[in-house]
Amino acid sequence: MVASLKDLIRGDVPLARAIFNDERKRRLIPQLQRDGWPIFDLAGKRCGFPADLAAAAARARKAAQRRLKQRVRSRGKPAAETETSI
Repeated sequence: MVASLKDLIRGDVPLARAIFNDERKRRLIPQLQRDGWPIFDLAGKRCGFPADLAAAAARARKAAQRRLKQRVRSRGKPAAETETSI
């Protein structure tokens, strides 16, 4: 448990700025909270700790990379085009 709330990020705009580096994505914060990200409500605002958010973002990036690699592997290599002689 964190002993201090000093570095707490409060509000959707600061959370979006911390997670996405883009405050325009503030509308995604409630969905992230529902998906289990370390975002909680405190005094009527959504809040999170920077270290917890960074760890969750790193896990999400790794999961996305695994999904991408899996999708590339499942496609396989394209069939070699063969020329036919007439």
